[in-house]
Amino acid sequence: MLAHRCSARTSSSILLVFVLAIVFLTARRVHNPRAPPPPPDRATWRDGDMSKACPQDLEFLRTKDLALTQKIVYTRRCIRPVRGDVDRDVVANVSSPLVTTKTILNLADGCSSAEPPPCEPLSLHVPPAYPKPEHQYQHLVFGVASSYGRLQDALPTFAHWLSGSGAALIVVVADADQPDANFDLAALEAAYRNLSIDATVIAPKLKTGLPRKDTPANEPLPSPAPVEQLHFLLIRDMLEFATPQTQWLGVLDDDTFFPSLHPLSGMLQQHNHSAPVWLGALADNLESIRKWGYMSYGGAGVFLSMPLARQLAPHLDSCIRKTTIISGDGMLRDCIYLNTPTKLTVVPELYQHDMRGDPAGFYESGRRVLSVHHWKSWYNAPVDKMAAVVRVCGDCFLQRFRLGDDTLLANGYSVSVYRAGLLPTLDLGRIEGTWGGWGGSDFDFVYAPFRPPLAPEDKKSYRLVGVAEEPAATVNGVPAKLRQFYVHRTTTEEEKKGKDSAMDEVIELVWEG
Repeated sequence: MLAHRCSARTSSSILLVFVLAIVFLTARRVHNPRAPPPPPDRATWRDGDMSKACPQDLEFLRTKDLALTQKIVYTRRCIRPVRGDVDRDVVANVSSPLVTTKTILNLADGCSSAEPPPCEPLSLHVPPAYPKPEHQYQHLVFGVASSYGRLQDALPTFAHWLSGSGAALIVVVADADQPDANFDLAALEAAYRNLSIDATVIAPKLKTGLPRKDTPANEPLPSPAPVEQLHFLLIRDMLEFATPQTQWLGVLDDDTFFPSLHPLSGMLQQHNHSAPVWLGALADNLESIRKWGYMSYGGAGVFLSMPLARQLAPHLDSCIRKTTIISGDGMLRDCIYLNTPTKLTVVPELYQHDMRGDPAGFYESGRRVLSVHHWKSWYNAPVDKMAAVVRVCGDCFLQRFRLGDDTLLANGYSVSVYRAGLLPTLDLGRIEGTWGGWGGSDFDFVYAPFRPPLAPEDKKSYRLVGVAEEPAATVNGVPAKLRQFYVHRTTTEEEKKGKDSAMDEVIELVWEG
């Protein structure tokens, strides 16, 4: 018993000494000025004392959407758009540099800095703004079939191009009939309509999938119906909600994105809506065409004239039963070929984007864009924020400007700063091969010629991550001020080492209305 008590006292003494040692060493480290500082933490620094407000024009920098480091290197320019007849396909040469001054801001300390950041004016020649959406697109009906969750997520991007347009959107909630589904379709429709989208949200009319030609006789039919069949049957749903004004039906994926309806409607006007017409785009990856064949790929957007849709309507169910292909796009192709003489008319500026990895080469190429796809799955890009600039200068989205000797602005996507002397040597008519597989031949028929991708030491990229309109009210649809935020992220290695240089860099472009 005595030995046990001595052992207990000894253990307690050792534990006490150990705890005191930890406290001493920790305190010494906290007060040791030579100890390396902790790395910046994007997720947690905002959880500290944020009582000191930033100046109003800088407060947006502290939003979680931008996810900036606590300290940033910041610069801004005030862009004065000179609107007129501009060849936006030519890289505009601007002798003035884009970045003239830089300021370090401490976002956790009221955006404090040694000097207030200036906003020097810079004039850029751009096309005119597009007309304000005022329900002038009532001749268009769009349809989409997807899950309830994805349709909720898609609301902001649909709102970008549909809000106030007058175009109808028929939304089929593909999983509405799943067992134990408790989805509020009326609430989803209200959410769309609250953003001035003429949306009608419905459950699928087809409750059980139809057998295809190659479906085994003993195979049970899927219930609920497959989303691919619902995608194809959108033709029937859209016809039900068409009006005498309707000229075109557009079949979409939930990640089909149009920067603006104005140029899309202009493209459709070039075709005869009173005749059977099938418009769309091939995949931009030859491997996809080898697998699925020659057809309009739905992610880029598929457009049917009303006469063609009416020709197809009586045959939709039988077309599913006769096909061996599982995709809705393929069902549509087979149905058109089986029942009509109509052939696909390819629209080059609709982009399927069957590309994975970094799409910078595409978005920095200066191409005009009617649609893009796969922007939240095969790659990630904030397309609604990127295309916000169309409200200021219309076709200036992705227009390119060479500023000074080393900087290229791809409007709405990126600011690229090149190693000294490099930019003048680049053939900007060639697309930089930044995404996976560009070096083979599968993308050549759409995007060639290419040039090799540049190393980080040769090209410093600032990508657009956020926009803000001030004030929210606009004049003739043009915001009084549109703020673009292009960010170069500090590297993970710099953050881990706690370097003073471990700061995000922000270039803000303030477009004046």
